[in-house]
Amino acid sequence: MHKIMIIYPPGRLFQRGEDRCQIDISASSVNTNRPCNDLGYVSAILKNNNYSTFLKDYQGEKSSIDDLVSDFEKENPDLVFMSITNGSILDDLKVVDLLKSKNNDTVFILKGSIFFNPNAELLSKLNLSNIDYLIGGEVEFIIDDLVNAHFQDKNLLKNIQGISYKDNENNWIINPQLEFKDELENLPFPDRESMHNELYINPETNLPMALIVTDKGCPYSCSYCLSPVISGKKIRTRSNENIIKEIKECVEKYNITNFFFKSDTFTANKAKILDFCKLLISEGLNKKINWVATARVNNIDDELIKLMKQAGCSLVAIGFESGSNESLSLMNKKTTTEMNLKAAKICKKYKLEILGYFLIGFPWEDERHLSDMKKHIFAINADYIEISVVVPFPNTPIYNELVEKNTDLPDITGFDSYNNIYKKYGKLPAEKIAEFRKQTLLQYYTRPSYIIKKLLKIKSFSVFINYVKYGLKMLKNSIC
Repeated sequence: MHKIMIIYPPGRLFQRGEDRCQIDISASSVNTNRPCNDLGYVSAILKNNNYSTFLKDYQGEKSSIDDLVSDFEKENPDLVFMSITNGSILDDLKVVDLLKSKNNDTVFILKGSIFFNPNAELLSKLNLSNIDYLIGGEVEFIIDDLVNAHFQDKNLLKNIQGISYKDNENNWIINPQLEFKDELENLPFPDRESMHNELYINPETNLPMALIVTDKGCPYSCSYCLSPVISGKKIRTRSNENIIKEIKECVEKYNITNFFFKSDTFTANKAKILDFCKLLISEGLNKKINWVATARVNNIDDELIKLMKQAGCSLVAIGFESGSNESLSLMNKKTTTEMNLKAAKICKKYKLEILGYFLIGFPWEDERHLSDMKKHIFAINADYIEISVVVPFPNTPIYNELVEKNTDLPDITGFDSYNNIYKKYGKLPAEKIAEFRKQTLLQYYTRPSYIIKKLLKIKSFSVFINYVKYGLKMLKNSIC
C-alpha cells in the first residue's frame, strides 16, 4: 500500500486552506488558525482509494523543520502533498528541497491558487526542479485521479483538468483548468480523525472549532477577489440535510460544538439559509452549537439575522471594504456605505457580533479615501476589524485591468495582504498605506470604551487570556 504524507509545512501561520485570501495569520489583528480542511479532504479521499495517509499541520502545531524531517524519515512516504500560499511559496519550496535531499525518490505535489492557470513566466521563475505536480483547481475533485494516474498509468495525466505536470524532457505541461463540479455531496467529510482538532480554537469560547464548507462559488465580480476565478460564478450548494449530518458527526464523534461555515456567499440564498436555521432549531442543535458565517451587506435583513441568531450564530464576518462610495463602485462591490451602516445596525439590533473587513491600496485611492475609510470604520463600530492591503492576484479583474493599462506591476510572489510590498502603481506612497493600517488598528482597539465593553463580555479566564494574546499581537504588529 502506497503511503501519502499530507502536510502544512513548518513556519509562519498562513491560511493555507483558504485559497481566496491566503493571509499570514501571525500578522493579522483578528484572524484565527482555521482547520486544515483541504488536508482533511485529501486524506479522506485517498483513504477511500486504499492509500495509507499521514496528515499533519506542522505550522499549526508550531513544529520545527527537524520534526518534519524526523517524521519524513520515519514514515518514508512514496508521495508528499503540500498546501501552499502565494505568501509562503518561497519558503515552502526550500522545505521541499530539504526533504528531497533526504529521499530523491519521493514524489511531491503542491496545491495552491497560485497554480490556477499558471503562466510560463511563473513556472520558470520559481525553483520547481523538485516538484512533480501542481494543482491549481479544487483539489478534492482532482487528487484521486492524479494519485491513481501517477501510480497506475501516467498516460492518464493528460486527461486530468486543473493540474500541471512534467513531460519526459522535464518541461511543464499545463492542462486546462478544472470544470467546476456540482457534486459537493459526493465528497466524504474531512478526515477529522487525523486532524488535530484541538489546534483550531474559537477565541471567544476557547473551544475547538470545525470548519464546514457549505457551498462554493460567487456570482459577484469584485475586482480584487479570487473567488469567482477559482470557484466559479455559479453557487454550488450542499443540501441543508447534508450539512446538518456533518455538524452532527462533529458534535457526536469529535465533541466539537463551535463552527465556522465557510462559504463565498453564505447569505446569498436567503430561503436556503432560513430553512437551514429552522433545521438547526428543530434538531435542537441551536442549543448545543455556536457558529460563525460570512455575509454581504446587500443580503442582510431583519428576518434573516434574527433567525440566524436564534439558530446559534454568534458572529458574522462582513466585507464592508471601504468608506467611499466611489471606491465601492470602482471595485465593483455592488454595495454602498449606506448599505454598510444599515447592515451593521441590523446585526447589532439582534446582538450578533460583527467582524468587519476593510481593504486599502487600490490604484485610485488618495488621502481623501483613507480619511473616508477611517471615519466609516469608527461609524460602523464593529466588534472586531481587520484592514488588508489589496493584492492584485493574477486572473483577478484588477490584475487584468492593470496589465491592460501597461502598468509596471511589482512581483507579488512571496507576499500577502499584511506582509506586502504595498503597490507602486497607486497614488499613495507605500509607507503611507502601511502606516494607515497600523495606526487605525491601534486607535480602534485601544479606545477605553472598546476595552471596557470587551472586558465586560468575558465569561472565563481562558477567554481573557485569548484577548490578552490577541491584544499583544496587535500592539506588536502596530508598533513594529
